[in-house]
Amino acid sequence: MPALSPTAPAAIDPAEIIATLREGLLVLTEDLIVEYASDRFLKTFQVNKEETLGHALADLGDGQWDIPALLDPLSTIIAQNQTLEDFEVEHKFEQIGRRVMRLNARKTVRPGNGSKRILLAIDDVTEAADKAHELERLRHLAEGIVDTLREPLLILDGDLRVIEANRAFYRTFKVGADQTIGEKLADLGNGQWANHELIRLLIEVIPEHTTIEAFEITHRFPDIGKRTILLNARKTFREGNNSKTLLLAMEDVTQERRFDEERKAALDHSNRLLEELNHRIMNSLSMIGSVIAMEGRTLSDDACRAAFERMRNRINSIGTLYRNLTKTSAVDTVMADAYLEAVISDTVNSVEAFDGTIELNLAIEHILLPTRVSVPMGLIVNELATNSLKYAFADRDVGVLGLSLVSKADGIELAIWDNGPGIDPDARVDSGLGQKLVQAFVQQLGGKLTSCSSAEGTRHLLKIAP
Repeated sequence: MPALSPTAPAAIDPAEIIATLREGLLVLTEDLIVEYASDRFLKTFQVNKEETLGHALADLGDGQWDIPALLDPLSTIIAQNQTLEDFEVEHKFEQIGRRVMRLNARKTVRPGNGSKRILLAIDDVTEAADKAHELERLRHLAEGIVDTLREPLLILDGDLRVIEANRAFYRTFKVGADQTIGEKLADLGNGQWANHELIRLLIEVIPEHTTIEAFEITHRFPDIGKRTILLNARKTFREGNNSKTLLLAMEDVTQERRFDEERKAALDHSNRLLEELNHRIMNSLSMIGSVIAMEGRTLSDDACRAAFERMRNRINSIGTLYRNLTKTSAVDTVMADAYLEAVISDTVNSVEAFDGTIELNLAIEHILLPTRVSVPMGLIVNELATNSLKYAFADRDVGVLGLSLVSKADGIELAIWDNGPGIDPDARVDSGLGQKLVQAFVQQLGGKLTSCSSAEGTRHLLKIAP
């Protein structure tokens, strides 16, 4: 016998090859009698050689292998010279329970005597089959969920190619699966999705594990016209793989945007009408005030002229409110600081009985006042400031007039004061109409007015509950 070449492979025992296989192996005769069983088969199906070798396959394990789905195909292998490739059989065994087996079988002929045998490899794929079945179930469930969504949805791979689309997408954009599946996002339709910023963001979603929220595009789509679409995208994650699948959800907000534009146009129109209305009221009040002033100057009686002056100041106070409403384009609120500063400044400038210099000490918070509060409050400030100008600074060239407004937890506090000599209790104060008006306005506000006076001046404090 010649010596083996150093490079020639040594002879390998076939039993060692069989022992390394993960599948169980049976050698069957033409009558399906078990002639050989590998250790893997015996271990997997929990049988021994004595109850296996020399027995018909159908009799193994008290007839547990009497499986027509297996025996019928094996019977045709020798007669029709066929093979079995990845043939799956599911069966419930008494000892080991349900099993899914993947079979590969072929005919073999022994050299010399020409006897025919069947080689049957059996792989227990129960776990893999169950996982595949579960994945299939989950896939159908996911497809069902996706198809029930009202929003259009695309499922994209890492190259932004469409893997799946739901019915809402086809219905919304009036396209079919043949125009969608397998196409790149940028190539869909007439290029409506070929938005450079969108594509850039989608590409960045994959490596960064980020999301896209409410990305808006406006485009004229085939068959459906101009649409405004909000897009949301995120990467799906499955443990154990490197999936790069993207979910791209779409919301058609065309109608909402149109309503927003119409609402804005209507609001702008209303604001213009309101501004025009405030302007006209302000002009009308100014005209009435001017007429009253002209009439007052023609009077010879000092008391009558003073009454006309007070009337004009009250009208001007309301006019100041409308002037501030016009500036802020508001109808029911006004900023307290701008409004009350204007009221007291106009009052100082309009009182003809005082020709001196008044220093205003103002500390008014920047808060919103409803017009139901600001109108009587402005008239109260006008009346009290007018009284200070007429009586506190009589026979004086200078004076200090203060006004503050503070918002507190228990309401609003308005204070107005002067540095005059105080109120003379014996002095006559015109007809007393101003005091009656102040009391009426305080009552209208549901507030409380207290006054204190001394040689250092007079101070009025108005408290209004919230």
